[in-house]
Amino acid sequence: MPSADRRSKTALPADASRTALRGLNTFVLLAVAAACGGTAAPDSAVGVRPAVAQQEGWSPELEQTTARPLPPAGYGTLTQDNITIGIQSGTLLIKLVPLDEWVIRLTAPDTYRRLNSFKVSRGEEILQRARRSGERGWPRVFLVSFFTRNYEENYEPNDVQIRNQSFIFRSLAIIPITPEFTRERLRQQETQMALYLFTEDVDLDLPLVALYQNAVGAQWVGIRTTLDRELSTVLARAAP
Repeated sequence: MPSADRRSKTALPADASRTALRGLNTFVLLAVAAACGGTAAPDSAVGVRPAVAQQEGWSPELEQTTARPLPPAGYGTLTQDNITIGIQSGTLLIKLVPLDEWVIRLTAPDTYRRLNSFKVSRGEEILQRARRSGERGWPRVFLVSFFTRNYEENYEPNDVQIRNQSFIFRSLAIIPITPEFTRERLRQQETQMALYLFTEDVDLDLPLVALYQNAVGAQWVGIRTTLDRELSTVLARAAP
């Protein structure tokens, strides 16, 4: 029995040695794997970004680049016609609606949601097309429609321009909304629509005129007066 006791006492250090040896071998293997790139480095605050930061698209912050605060949505009462610039060119009617967030937030809630959805659903494409044209931020976006009561009518999408002060701006890009916009031909009572992207240098606070060939739409001065009046009303409604 004494000899058995001695064997058990000497066996314990051997087991501990084998455990320590296995731990050492594991540590060495992990160290070698890490040196060879086999083990990923732990996440750090610099390397990890929220998934939302990887996505591109529209957000209100993209348009809040001036000192003017965005009015709260849901308090406006204006209709789409109240903010529309119209151009009559023969039997062709062209309408331009600025989709600037501060403008469309002054429209009635259902109108705001509809107009805002044009930007939200195509936000990534808008940014990509603008950047290809050299823009760094969110461009000036107009909803442009062509309509005729004639039996048939052709139109030239690229002939829509904006005169802002003494400068004339052509669109940077055109994103069709209706499927047959690029056909450039209207049937009777038909409307074709697209989003027109202009440089952000187009300033809605300055005199603005819409142009189509030899026709002019000069309603913006009156629209600005309407917007300023509605803005005051909206801020009063939203005040606590």
